[in-house]
Amino acid sequence: MKKNILILLSATMLASCGGNSFDVDVSNIQPEIDVERFDLDFDTIAPQNIQYSLNALTEKYGDFAEFYTEGIIGIGSVETPTLANAYSDFSNYCKSNGIFDDVQKQFPDLNSLESLMNQGAKHFKYYFPNDTLPKLYTVVSGFQESMFPTEGIIAVSLDKYLGNTYPHYESLGIEVYKRRRMIPEMIPADYFRCIAMLNYPKDENAAFNILNEMIYEGRIQYFLNCMLPETPDSTRWGYTDFQYRWAEYYEEEIWDYLVDKKMLFDTNPIAVRNFTGEGPFTNAFGNNSAPGCASYCGYRIVCSYMRHNPDVTLKDLMEIKDMNQIYNKARYNP
Repeated sequence: MKKNILILLSATMLASCGGNSFDVDVSNIQPEIDVERFDLDFDTIAPQNIQYSLNALTEKYGDFAEFYTEGIIGIGSVETPTLANAYSDFSNYCKSNGIFDDVQKQFPDLNSLESLMNQGAKHFKYYFPNDTLPKLYTVVSGFQESMFPTEGIIAVSLDKYLGNTYPHYESLGIEVYKRRRMIPEMIPADYFRCIAMLNYPKDENAAFNILNEMIYEGRIQYFLNCMLPETPDSTRWGYTDFQYRWAEYYEEEIWDYLVDKKMLFDTNPIAVRNFTGEGPFTNAFGNNSAPGCASYCGYRIVCSYMRHNPDVTLKDLMEIKDMNQIYNKARYNP
């Protein structure tokens, strides 16, 4: 890298998107997001009463109860003959490892979770006044996925947000860079990222290359900026503070590298994943680099596109299928 790393550490970085303002007035907007503590109701089930209890949960939560038992923890439906034994195994695993207790300690009530979500809920209603946010149901998944979307609902595994020093994460072999994201403050970013990917998926007919992937990821980050403008940039990106500053500082070098090496249209899955996906760092730039750092350039391309096309709304931006359309009209010049 051309620039001295000591300069990076002392530099004062701007949180804005080069002229794009994410500071909008949402003071008169009331949050519209329902949060349900499904995990607490499920934790009270006794194995000998599993069928009866699941029927009661179905009356309260509808089809979600079966989605949870079949699709999330995989113990089957009410009709499954081995349901009681499977539930007992799952419950014993969670209780012997203190998972239910640890979740309850970290999230004793809905206040902290709703407070985390309120900012995003207000901004979503500002940008998408005619749309409805999915309900948020809290679950314990046994350390599986963080978010489980189903129709009108996103389930959040609270056991995946118990803090980056939570001892079970290390014993499960979860990498440090992933544990860094496993904090309560990441729930809104993961929730709204899930919404962006569900509502505006990748175009199946689009070319798979670094440029398309970096702009798609950059657009999601732009969406997160609009939803969560008060959230630290590093949290939205899942970076350390240093990694975010690194990406800001080396934006030009990242772009020049991709152009000079003729990598923008590279379709090698390993290269695409390395330059745009999760990881501890970006291999081409060393251990101190931000992971998937080309996505930061993609974000800046989206910022430039929105700045040079002021009539385009966030909804318009998210509905664009062709990422090349964004690039061609962005006039990006890092």
